[in-house]
Amino acid sequence: MKKTVVAAVIGSVVASASAMAAEVYKSDDLSVNVYGNLRARYETTDNGHMGADSTFTGEGTELGLSINYFMDNGMYINGDVLKEFNIIPEDGDGFDDGDFLKFGSVAIGGEFGEFRMGRMSAVQDTLAGQYDITWEYGGTANIKSDAAATDRLTNGIEYKIDINDFTVMAQYHTGTESDDIDIDQAFALGAAWNSNFGLGLSGTYTQSERTERSTYFGDDKDTSWTLNATYEWQALSLAAMYSDYDFAGDEQTGVGAMARYDFPMGFGLYGVYDYVDYDTKDNKLNQYTIGADYWLTSQVVSYMEYADQSFDTEKTAIDGQKMFDDNAFTIGMRLYF
Repeated sequence: MKKTVVAAVIGSVVASASAMAAEVYKSDDLSVNVYGNLRARYETTDNGHMGADSTFTGEGTELGLSINYFMDNGMYINGDVLKEFNIIPEDGDGFDDGDFLKFGSVAIGGEFGEFRMGRMSAVQDTLAGQYDITWEYGGTANIKSDAAATDRLTNGIEYKIDINDFTVMAQYHTGTESDDIDIDQAFALGAAWNSNFGLGLSGTYTQSERTERSTYFGDDKDTSWTLNATYEWQALSLAAMYSDYDFAGDEQTGVGAMARYDFPMGFGLYGVYDYVDYDTKDNKLNQYTIGADYWLTSQVVSYMEYADQSFDTEKTAIDGQKMFDDNAFTIGMRLYF
């Protein structure tokens, strides 16, 4: 969940993980901040496809450290590390995430923009998918993965600049990623614009070259592009996304949309729709997610969600991926600091 609409409707802490950081050291030219969140939830599913069945989990809990050094000429150096923990393991469903380094990078910035190197969020992960304001189950149409350099980058170089209401990003990446896929090189471009009357637009493009051809689809290039629109009017938030992917010959198209209404007392209701056309695999997915959340304080949120996921045909795809209908329910709480 990554973002104009996100910042407006579920708190700026989600849009910027260090927004509520605890400052542990401060001088004229140096600041050290600790940030993160604690998570706990109960989840149940029908078929175990969307998650675990009847279990408690603390998966996704994060702890980060940010160090900033400010220079006299207006430039700065930033170092940022974020680790993810699974403090309450799920009960034998096979989907547990172990503890791992989520982000770790160093940047130099100033009026010219910012250059960053290390393990970081990909351009698509940063700028796309604003329609996904769910806590757990949405975002299916925002198809992305480390293996295609569209989620996280292990060895990335990034340039980013903010000019008035525009943000422009460019990335280059090389390295070994998940699913035993080695990326020879990848590059990505993205731009976002936010108006002063509630409208936001963004787009991303990513292309990566694998070191070997796909076993199932025969190609060695991954390409993806996304278009996103958001609109905010008083307590109502709307967003939509279109995405197009070709993962080494595996062609997919996604459409996502959401509506959310926030009441004055900190209570919100939302609904999200995800559609994916698995063209190469001759299948289609429809997913509906509804939810409600309540901010007890500016740092503590409780929520519940229900999602229904259905395929045109329940089957095992040509790449071995199982496509099974499922529905899921979760109730949880997060504490941000």
